[in-house]
Amino acid sequence: MKIGVVGFSSDAIDSVRARILLEQSFKQLLLAKGAPDDTAQAVEIVTGFTNIGVPKLAYQIADSWGYTTVGISAQQAYRVRCGIYPVKKAFIVGDNFGDESQAFIDYIDYLVAVCGGTQSQREIVLFTEKCLQNHWAVSERLIIRALDKIQGNY
Repeated sequence: MKIGVVGFSSDAIDSVRARILLEQSFKQLLLAKGAPDDTAQAVEIVTGFTNIGVPKLAYQIADSWGYTTVGISAQQAYRVRCGIYPVKKAFIVGDNFGDESQAFIDYIDYLVAVCGGTQSQREIVLFTEKCLQNHWAVSERLIIRALDKIQGNY
């Protein structure tokens, strides 16, 4: 079960609320799939490799729950101030953020979105198209959550 996560790569989010939304979303997908409690080894949390914001929170949850962490990003991830999260699997596609979007969508089976900007929105559209092409029920594979409080200006 490969769960993709998109959202703001920024510390200017309500990280407590974002963590709760991510945990609830992961549990919702696992329950809907009917996954037994011992499936931790079969779950991968896949996001943008950066060590900040929603991706970092998703990886921290994955590590604490025994899930595999996967980073899919562009070469640009190595040049950001926040650094990269020490994932178990990493894939670099292209030079600039966004170049990896299609590879990310191709890799995942489910998507959780917690806020996010233009790239997150584009990846939600790509994932929705993937669901339709595969005759998957979008409502069973895509969870979109909004934070009640976002700090800063996006």
